[in-house]
Amino acid sequence: MTLAKAGRVAVLVATAAASLLPHSYIPPGGRAQLQILEEVLQGPIRGRPIVLYLDPATALQVMALSVLRRAPCTLVSLETSGAEWSLRQPIASVRAASVVHVAVFSRDPRPFFRAVVASDSRWNPKYLLLFSLSRENFVGILEVEEFGRPQTIVLFQRVHSESDKLVTGKMEMLTFFPFSLGRQVKSLGVWTSISDSIFVDRFPSFEGYMFLLGTWFDDFPYLHQAKEKEEGVGDGVEVEALSALASVLNFTFHLTTEPPDDKWGALENGSWTGMLGMVHRKEKNFTVNYFGYTYERIEAFDATVSYWMEGFGMALLKPPPMAKWRSVYYPFPPKLWAATAASLVIAIVVVYLQNLTEIEFVECSSPSSWLNALRPLVNHALPHLPKAQGKRIFVVSWWLGCFILTTAYTANLIAFITIPAYPERLQTVEQLAQSPYRMSMFDYGEFVPGALKSSKDPHYRSLGKKLDLYPTYDEAIYAVVNGTHAYIESFSYNRILLFDTYKMRNTFLLREQLYPGHLCWYFQKNTAWKYKFDWGIQRLVEAGLIAHWIKIKTEDFMGIDYERRLHLEEREVQPSTILTLQHTQGLFFVLVLGWLLSALSLAMEWLQSSRFFNKSLQLINWEGPVLSI
Repeated sequence: MTLAKAGRVAVLVATAAASLLPHSYIPPGGRAQLQILEEVLQGPIRGRPIVLYLDPATALQVMALSVLRRAPCTLVSLETSGAEWSLRQPIASVRAASVVHVAVFSRDPRPFFRAVVASDSRWNPKYLLLFSLSRENFVGILEVEEFGRPQTIVLFQRVHSESDKLVTGKMEMLTFFPFSLGRQVKSLGVWTSISDSIFVDRFPSFEGYMFLLGTWFDDFPYLHQAKEKEEGVGDGVEVEALSALASVLNFTFHLTTEPPDDKWGALENGSWTGMLGMVHRKEKNFTVNYFGYTYERIEAFDATVSYWMEGFGMALLKPPPMAKWRSVYYPFPPKLWAATAASLVIAIVVVYLQNLTEIEFVECSSPSSWLNALRPLVNHALPHLPKAQGKRIFVVSWWLGCFILTTAYTANLIAFITIPAYPERLQTVEQLAQSPYRMSMFDYGEFVPGALKSSKDPHYRSLGKKLDLYPTYDEAIYAVVNGTHAYIESFSYNRILLFDTYKMRNTFLLREQLYPGHLCWYFQKNTAWKYKFDWGIQRLVEAGLIAHWIKIKTEDFMGIDYERRLHLEEREVQPSTILTLQHTQGLFFVLVLGWLLSALSLAMEWLQSSRFFNKSLQLINWEGPVLSI
């Protein structure tokens, strides 16, 4: 049965039962209060789904209201077990922003909601309306922990005079401002039928409140110790963002230099460690370090909107340049060499066939054919131009192709002789997983090691099997220096760590990142005022300030315009480069190979023309007497 149908059935039953009850069951002034409740339900919150909490004393009278027959409504008895009820509800009933929770009571409702809060972290309505039908003053319940989760909350109760005498027929609206001076409960006025809003912003300002942050000053460029300032003063993207929000929302903040357990933040043996552990134990209000969205974190904390997207980078030593003696064949890739060789063979066959078809020709031997076909590739002219029209067309096309090939080869050969050639770098997770490299990482309590080993992706799981955790940065980086490991760290931090801290200019980061995701801040679960930070962070992102700060803070370590400078450093050519034997030894290898082939050819020609060779042929061709049987 749907939410709307169930509510309508319950209302119809309640209406029939209420008509049989004597009027004495309605408390004095109760009719006027119920009329105000009906005005509220069909006024400010009209058309919204409702979760209606009722106590048995007034349940039938409330369910008899005509407005409930048309509204989708979930009915809950305040006499039931709050823990059992909340755990059976779908997430939409206990947390959806479109649902209004209305509690109508004549007795203290706190026991029910105390059980709900203690057992179900999901219960966090955005709108909570407390409607008191009692003569008792319930102002104090607005300040209790049970009602600290909702973003907006309003209490309707009878108007009390200064002498605490009731004025029947009127209901006062009150709400609680947690950050106001003295944590005040303030009146929103007396309800009138023309009131169009009952929910107000309870956090227009944080009134200079100091938030305690669980942080770690080891997170370049997001959060780190400020240069040339006293110990404990933070700097980075997060400090800039917090300062901008603080100036608008009127708060201050205190940063923690490092967590007590030197862990980043992960769920270990059922408990949260590191900065997240400090927030989960309510020692700190929230954390702003490098944290992305994960299922476990979202279940245990409240995450803000994303302010940046980044993953974990993998750093490797740059491969050494390829041997210079091989520069002779570097200008062309293997496929082009193969295509050139195949074209030469075809050209030799075509020239030989054309020689055979000529009526008058001097020679049509194979050596003559392949030498004529080879001449264009080594920039040698033909001894004479062919007379046949078809042969001339073939020679023109073959010479044009050879001219383009030899020109391209010569130009590339100069570049490869003067500029070092490097093998292709690894750029993807798949390539790294299939390579002989192992992985190294500083063991500071991140989720990555466990996630890699349990990943369903075969390449991620392969990296997890090859991952070595080290107790210090020095040991983890030393494995990279040895050329046996790739170092895993958040992308921006990895770049700054290797470039600035360890002065390693011979490393590079793979283009693909591990676990790329959106970064966010984490607050205590069910923080009512987190939405104010969502609002502020969203505007910082839209204004481009986050991207600007990341660029500026990275340049503080790597220098201005560092990306272009690093690119130029890799491609810079020394103008005073002198060609040495090492640069041209490949050419001498080709020369020696050519001499050897020519010597071999000369030896074969000599043997062919010698008497010994002729006599050998005679012996082979001699036919002796035939033996007859």
